[in-house]
Amino acid sequence: MLDIIKKAAVAAMEAAGPVQLLEATVLTPPPGLSIQIGLDTKNPIPAEMLSVSERLTSYEREVELEGDFEIEGVLQTSDYSGDGKISGEGTFSGVIKFVDELQAGEKVLVMSFQGGQSFYIAERLVKYGADS
Repeated sequence: MLDIIKKAAVAAMEAAGPVQLLEATVLTPPPGLSIQIGLDTKNPIPAEMLSVSERLTSYEREVELEGDFEIEGVLQTSDYSGDGKISGEGTFSGVIKFVDELQAGEKVLVMSFQGGQSFYIAERLVKYGADS
């Protein structure tokens, strides 16, 4: 009986097509995103088959920070515009825009789901050493 259960569990796992972790290269950046998995130059993966972690895109977040703060660089707000530094104590609230879209040539970690019909780009890959 135990052998039958084990065989059924193994068959179910094989049928489900577990997730594969793959290394890929970004061929074209968003919005026409495409990637190349491994050395397969004949079959690039198009945007229609890709989902991307939000942190690898350009997006905005509302924030509220309390305490001591210092902002330096090119600043444009309704109260101030120009180069310089603003510092003080209090509350800062507003919108921060993150601009971290994928760029051509970057290496990424990709998860392939059920037979390679959809892919999820989870993270950038960073390599150290002679081959980086």
